[in-house]
Amino acid sequence: MRIFVSLLKNTNPRIEYYSKFSPSPLSIKQFLDFGTNNACEKTSYMFLRKELPVRLANTLREVNLLPDNLLSQPSVRLVQKWYMQSFVELLDYENRKPEDRHALNDFLELLIEIRNRHNDVVPTMAQGVIEYKEKFGFDPFISSNIQYFLDRFYTNRISFRMLINQHTLLFGNDTNPAHPKHIGSIDPTCSVAEVVSVHHDSSSVDSQPASP
Repeated sequence: MRIFVSLLKNTNPRIEYYSKFSPSPLSIKQFLDFGTNNACEKTSYMFLRKELPVRLANTLREVNLLPDNLLSQPSVRLVQKWYMQSFVELLDYENRKPEDRHALNDFLELLIEIRNRHNDVVPTMAQGVIEYKEKFGFDPFISSNIQYFLDRFYTNRISFRMLINQHTLLFGNDTNPAHPKHIGSIDPTCSVAEVVSVHHDSSSVDSQPASP
């Protein structure tokens, strides 16, 4: 715990610096255009080595503003530690040149490590909320604020992992041969409206009472 507190204190200035930047808005079209026509590992590296710390710093700033009673729960602390560790590791690439093949390879491996480290973020954060409620009870006002935070936290996590997956799938050996036509993790022929419609129809059927 002391090591973590020390790390948090020493890293806070960098978090403050990166959190002053807003995450870059990206569309599916931009992902597809880059992956199809302009896929360049150096360009992706140059973008992600700043974009990912910006997104982590903004998330960490929000986590650090959680009520102390929630932030002190072991599971929430663990999630905070994961994000902090990933942020610190990404800072190692601030000044490593994209012309360095070793830097590109090391960065790719780091992204895979970070993705794996964050695999259990959702259930671990949920466990932290359960720990908090079991210890301090239910407060409607605080619960509403926590839910607002969680909505943003999980949405940010999705976009963060999307960026990592696109890079590792486009430029690494992290490919999925079952989907050779995908651009990274995106199926360019997917119809969102059709998927939603099929899911809605399936849910409607499931909710119907069984025939006698």
